[in-house]
Amino acid sequence: MNTSPSADTAPFSPQSAPLPVPQPVPSSVPQTHGAHQVAQTGIMRPSPVLSARGLLQSYGTGGTTTRALDGVDLDIARADSLAVMGPSGCGKTTLLHILAGILTPTSGTVLHEGTDLASLGDRRRTRLRRSDFGFVFQDGQLLPELTALENVILPRMLGGTSRRAATAEAASWLDRLGLSGMHDRRPTQLSGGQAQRVAIARALAGRPSVVFADEPTGALDQATGQSVLQILADSCRDNGAALVMVTHDAQVAAACRRTVTMQDGRIAQEFVRPAATAGTTGSHRTDGATR
Repeated sequence: MNTSPSADTAPFSPQSAPLPVPQPVPSSVPQTHGAHQVAQTGIMRPSPVLSARGLLQSYGTGGTTTRALDGVDLDIARADSLAVMGPSGCGKTTLLHILAGILTPTSGTVLHEGTDLASLGDRRRTRLRRSDFGFVFQDGQLLPELTALENVILPRMLGGTSRRAATAEAASWLDRLGLSGMHDRRPTQLSGGQAQRVAIARALAGRPSVVFADEPTGALDQATGQSVLQILADSCRDNGAALVMVTHDAQVAAACRRTVTMQDGRIAQEFVRPAATAGTTGSHRTDGATR
């Protein structure tokens, strides 16, 4: 396996300075309890591609009940990016799985472009995850016996895309992510950063409306991780896909335009990166109230 730093970062060299940590929205922004409120008049807020209202998730029965989510509301638009932060056990991974239709909440709704995920059967939710959702995991979850190209085309072919079309699409994405000439390499022949780029290509092939990332740089060194994060965030934005990322690391969260912090199953606070609060298409400022 190639472990040299240049193999991970070329041609996407990370910035020498760390990504800025997002700052809280000023307290002067109107506070609401529940759905987010637009604070600036004259700014058109785009319709959310993904919307959650009143999400509750409980496990167990009787006196042993654990509430993983306790009334979560969220909206995210196409090309926007949202990081969900918090310590282990705060509910962030449960939230990701419910937003992606992997889990059904105890109560509450998740709408994808106006369609309630709970109204879809298992087969339709599976098809949705193949066609409209992309996934990037901490360890990439690439199939070791397949090449980089084959790892990208497999979910597309399972979704009904012809091999010819899936191959052309996959090759284009791998080249765009700096993996030209590496299509035939297996995961064990790639560095950690290169393998995560393959995972990003797999997630973005087919132009999904939402990409879910669960600790996507957890297995990478800091420099490689920053490079991969920037590639992921930029690629989602440029292709109109919303990015929902779970992390416990503030530097990782700073790659996203918005950050929500979770505590005891609730959204405790929301942040917007200062550079994105003005002059950004579709940007808006939201309440920073503790829920």
